Amino acid sequence: MIFVDFPCPEPEAMSTFYAELFGWTFNRRPAGEFHEVLPGVKPNLGIHRDDTPMGGPVPRVYVMVDEPPTYLARAVAMGATVLWEEKEWPEFGARYAAFRDPWGAEICLWRDKGTYTPGSRS
Repeated sequence: MIFVDFPCPEPEAMSTFYAELFGWTFNRRPAGEFHEVLPGVKPNLGIHRDDTPMGGPVPRVYVMVDEPPTYLARAVAMGATVLWEEKEWPEFGARYAAFRDPWGAEICLWRDKGTYTPGSRS
């Protein structure tokens, strides 16, 4: 996989949400139409203008964080909806929580126990 691209009627608002939540930066190319999300570790993401809001089943994007409950609480305070509180996934020795952002994207907040090294082959 090289890229994930979110449709959103408000690319600037969605970019601001993730900049505040994760500290991500963005290339606006052009602003309000397509924003490349630069999370710091590839793959990068994108947000493209689409006037139709996300609905129905959507892919889930997993983001590595050190404290899922902390990020979940921040996301909810910024308008996200809890999908589930942090729980264990024993097969991977990890814990994770998830939210739906105000535009319909689903994000899993993953706390790893050493099974993943950023930049490693899958």
